[in-house]
Amino acid sequence: MTDAALVTAARAGDRDAFAALAERHRPALLRACRGSADAAQDALLIAMTGLHGLRDDDAFGAWLCGIGRNVARRPARETPVELPDEVVAPDEPDPIARERVLTAIAALPAGQRDAVALFYLADLSHAEIAARLGTSAGAVKTRLHKARAALQARLADLRREPSPMPMTIPMRVADVRDGGDLYVVLLEERDGARRLPIWIGAAEATALAARLHDVHGPRPGTFRFTADLLAAAGAAVEEVRIVRLADTIFYAEAVLAGGTAVDARPSDALNLALVTGAPILVDDAVLEQAAEGEREIAAELERALASERDARAIAADERERFAALPQGPEDAPRA
Repeated sequence: MTDAALVTAARAGDRDAFAALAERHRPALLRACRGSADAAQDALLIAMTGLHGLRDDDAFGAWLCGIGRNVARRPARETPVELPDEVVAPDEPDPIARERVLTAIAALPAGQRDAVALFYLADLSHAEIAARLGTSAGAVKTRLHKARAALQARLADLRREPSPMPMTIPMRVADVRDGGDLYVVLLEERDGARRLPIWIGAAEATALAARLHDVHGPRPGTFRFTADLLAAAGAAVEEVRIVRLADTIFYAEAVLAGGTAVDARPSDALNLALVTGAPILVDDAVLEQAAEGEREIAAELERALASERDARAIAADERERFAALPQGPEDAPRA
């Protein structure tokens, strides 16, 4: 069988397929590990548990040797094995925790490490492990008992309760004000008194104001087009979230049906929410952080909020602009 076929089988849980891969590439792996059998064993352990991170199945041999070279660079057995970047797949639910576990396993004494790898990762019985390691089933059980005690001590913090999900506050776009160089969109809590002012650009502010006061152009705008494109592809915007505030910059996400979150500027996300009717949520921590920082820009913010050019005035100007446009499709070809 080719490497690619064996990798596919190994990913599906065929331990004999991985054993065949290990045997096939063992000479090259030992050379990559500078003849160290311990380093080669560490590399095989990492490859076995990180096989999903291999992007080119035909390149298994080169990938394994690359892991071996990284392992062999470590100066001593007591130093935890460092996982290469390619082993940690970006879509893993918790790659940091997985790396911690693998590093702790790799740092065990050789006999315990081999027993853990064969029992928990290769799913072999005590008798099968004893036959492979040339020892007794009782000795294998003893090694596993000692390994579990060591791993529990090293990984105790991973057993703690996960952090609670951030609390989100439903909000609405209450107004838009012309602040000169920048505009302010004002979000208000639906069932409370808190507000969140966000500075945005003129184009996005104008689009928000027009949507708030039911002003429509002769042709679909950017946000209407985006919403229609998502609908045509069978997707939908479930909600938009303001999720972070860092160095006075807000960060948002548009959450699609199925849970996929797409990074976005708040101005774009809010416009998309108004077009689609999706709810607007703001993390409670963002509201608290913004309230603390608002004192630093209080004077500038108050001047913007006192501007006579509010969302209604901005929308009225946009309505006049649309009325003055030539009749006919905007996208008509020109000679």
